Amino acid sequence: MNKLFLLLCICFAFTTNAQKKIKLELTFKYVKPDCSGKKKSKEPGKEIPLAKQKFYVYQDNKCIDSLMTNDSGNVIVKYYPGTYFLFEPWKHLKKTPDNSPMSDFFKDCLVKEWAKPNYRVTIGDEDFKMDYYEISASRCNNQYACLKVRHLPSQIKRK
Repeated sequence: MNKLFLLLCICFAFTTNAQKKIKLELTFKYVKPDCSGKKKSKEPGKEIPLAKQKFYVYQDNKCIDSLMTNDSGNVIVKYYPGTYFLFEPWKHLKKTPDNSPMSDFFKDCLVKEWAKPNYRVTIGDEDFKMDYYEISASRCNNQYACLKVRHLPSQIKRK
């Protein structure tokens, strides 16, 4: 009987010291780029919710989850304290940012881009921090990294 009691006490001690999942609401927004080729204003653009965007969640170089933002660019998640990296689908699936042919891009450059996360989420016991790096929606399609030929709007002659 004493051994059973001791075993229960040990199990209880482990469960009370175990980390608990933290419930977070993450908000994703971006600034839509001006791709017209006109001179850009110095004022930053208006932030727009990143609606219906899927991200793959990595921890320790392994994909552990995926998430999808709602119409307001929000998502509620429950994760243990730690550091997580979020990647857009094209990076996770090893594709091009706009689903154009791989031949339009330098492959060795794309490999480096696939390894760059879009966000880093660091969760502590009581708080969290979300670091933004970049998302494809915030770039014009002629500004994607690794393009072999860039067609700049300012260099297109209009009649």
